[in-house]
Amino acid sequence: MCHKITKWKRQETRRQQFPKFSRICRTCHNEYKTNTKDGVFCSRKCRGKPKIAYSMPDRLAGIDKKFDKNIGYVRVYAPEHPKANTRGYVYEHRLIAEVHILGRRLQKDEVVHHINHVRHDNRIENLQVMSRKEHDDLHALEKRKHSNNQN
Repeated sequence: MCHKITKWKRQETRRQQFPKFSRICRTCHNEYKTNTKDGVFCSRKCRGKPKIAYSMPDRLAGIDKKFDKNIGYVRVYAPEHPKANTRGYVYEHRLIAEVHILGRRLQKDEVVHHINHVRHDNRIENLQVMSRKEHDDLHALEKRKHSNNQN
């Protein structure tokens, strides 16, 4: 029994020797200490809450944009947006649909379809918001038409 207690005490002292990293919670913006470098939230309660409220921009002119060569989409710098990646960029077509077409955020089952299939053409008249199922059905129908035309 004594061996188990001393082993536990050794492990406890090792934990205390680790440097404590000071981090700021992404949700409540309070400072907290952690043993790991990659802490993002101070508690489970903050992890469950959505990101800070995001006010949609009135216009997208002058915002930092990047073209993703691999998949053809344009990304816009909007670090407060809930769908922003780790560097703070959001797909421009999603942002345009939220701001100009819907006036609200896209729901989980909604996608933005490019009517002319050009992924970097983000004009409002080229974008259409639809459910994921409608979008999949539309592409399946187009694929069938394309395969019938080749035969």
